[in-house]
Amino acid sequence: MKKDEHSDKGDLQWQLRVSSKARYARLRIMPFGGLEVVIPTRFPRKLVAGLVAEHADWARHQLARQAQLRESISLPSELRLDFDGSTTAIRYHSAPERVQGELFIDPADEVIEIEADDQRAASAELRHWIRQRARRQLPPLLQEVSTHTGLAYNRVSIRSQRTRWGSCSNRGNISLNDQLLFLPADTVKYLMIHELCHTRHLNHSKAFWTLVQEHCPGYRAHEKRLGQSRNLVPDWFLLDLFAGR
Repeated sequence: MKKDEHSDKGDLQWQLRVSSKARYARLRIMPFGGLEVVIPTRFPRKLVAGLVAEHADWARHQLARQAQLRESISLPSELRLDFDGSTTAIRYHSAPERVQGELFIDPADEVIEIEADDQRAASAELRHWIRQRARRQLPPLLQEVSTHTGLAYNRVSIRSQRTRWGSCSNRGNISLNDQLLFLPADTVKYLMIHELCHTRHLNHSKAFWTLVQEHCPGYRAHEKRLGQSRNLVPDWFLLDLFAGR
């Protein structure tokens, strides 16, 4: 997968992604991430600019709507995580109100203390809190699922990925998206089973899906739920995730 930045002679900019999984070229508006053009590996790159020009009016209209939505987004007063059903209050402070370098920690996570001078900085701090929470909660569950299924892995890492809920390398290293905390625990467990099955079959072959079904007979329902779960991630999180590219 390769990505490049491009622009036309006007104000329209887009990101080009070459995907071996794509069957045809398409334009898509990423959540707060601008215009992306996805093309198959053998699609002639010289045709991309013409494809964008053909749909430029549509793209500008969608990007304008996206900009209006960004203006309406505000940070939450509490954070709810479907993964464990928790709801945590958030208190925001401007930086001058605290001693520089002082860190406030609530061991019980009863209150999230955010120190920032503006919304962008505050959302980045809130995402950092979620990342730390994910690093505490997701690896133990992965180990539990691994033990239950008998599917071993090498290492686990927690990231903020824009498109994938998780991945598995050919060395058995599993990466989990910190946004999984916004999903129900049973869906997260299925995602972990899915990635653990990749330690045996690093593809989506019939043998892979047979193994998945062995450990999760209702996997099709979970696959469908995963595909519909992006709307569970708050807009403020997505805005910071994509704006920070």
